[in-house]
Amino acid sequence: MTAAGHRAFPMQRATVEKIRADIPALAQYFWFQNGGVSVTPRAIAAEHARLMEEMVVRGPMHIVYPDEEYPRRARSKAALARFFGVAPETLALMRGVSEAYQTVLRGLEWRRGDQLLITDEEEAALYLPSLHLRDRHGVEVVKVPLLADPEEQLDAFAARISDRTRLLAVSHVTTETGFRLPVEQLCGLARERGVLTFVDIAHSAGLFPIDLAAVGCDFAGILSYKWMYAPYAAGALYVRPDRPEALQVTYAGGRAEAWLRYDTDDYALKEGAERFEYGPWSWPLVHTWAFAAGYLTDIGLESIWARTAQLTHRLRLALAVIPGVTLYTPLEAERSAALAAFSVAGWDGEELTRALRERRPKPVIVRPLTIAHNGVRASVPFFLLEEEIDLLAEAVGSLAESRC
Repeated sequence: MTAAGHRAFPMQRATVEKIRADIPALAQYFWFQNGGVSVTPRAIAAEHARLMEEMVVRGPMHIVYPDEEYPRRARSKAALARFFGVAPETLALMRGVSEAYQTVLRGLEWRRGDQLLITDEEEAALYLPSLHLRDRHGVEVVKVPLLADPEEQLDAFAARISDRTRLLAVSHVTTETGFRLPVEQLCGLARERGVLTFVDIAHSAGLFPIDLAAVGCDFAGILSYKWMYAPYAAGALYVRPDRPEALQVTYAGGRAEAWLRYDTDDYALKEGAERFEYGPWSWPLVHTWAFAAGYLTDIGLESIWARTAQLTHRLRLALAVIPGVTLYTPLEAERSAALAAFSVAGWDGEELTRALRERRPKPVIVRPLTIAHNGVRASVPFFLLEEEIDLLAEAVGSLAESRC
């Protein structure tokens, strides 16, 4: 499940201040760019540093202390699986969503004329591989527009699914304008039509409880470094338990084998999603990602989402009434997440980003829009203060007024 149906627990100001004290980077700027790469809480960074120091002092853990390290790897993977409501064998470690999506695309047998459905605002991790697939295999990439009404959104996808559609690949929350798609219904629709589904949860993982089994997608891409606050970069591919055989293993590496016999040149692949692992990757990053999942769980995902929804709604309402400002992200929390995308009349997105970054005494860090509109995107992590939200709105109002 997503945030719907979960009870909201208010987060006390003292709790927010305590969390902020654990993020020294916040002293340098007003941070509205968590959707790019997050700032890192000291506790999470310290865990990563501890693990790296462990390698210095004790050596390569899996070689010197395999009886200690391999069970720890299993525990870290189990912790991440638990965070997303799935079994460990349904997760294959990757380096991010891009690698997860490539694994799915390259694992399907495409024929010229097959169709791939995406939204018209997918960023490079999904968009570029889709176009590359088009050029290599003659696959038609069908772009579905983002619509404010969820029923109209479902209808738009339904109208574009045909007997040639092989895969529906979407972001749970779009990177550019922050639309939250009704992925449970979309995956149900696709399943009824015999179409496989891939969901990129980069902009929802860590914001609210997600049960990937309940979402109903066949595959999902997950990463560590946005709303989960782990270091850059680790990730995973989720494969529904009955779907491993739907994909061919394109990249067979030294992680995928159940066994490998050098005397007979024979092998068998693992049964679950781990057959798609081909590494290597940094295990301290993976362990730290699992630690970050526990960090967020201890704070409470329901509380994180309740505060995130409150802050983002506050910002969107403030921006929406500024003359010359156009808001692109839906106001409703059910249709959005932690992003607010907008433009300001008379301002180019890059120019507006620079103007906010040059603000003194502390810069305001946002991101220019690069896909759909000429504006900026503000990310709203749960530990921001109400006065910081208001400050951004006031700064935007001043810039808008200066060019009326």
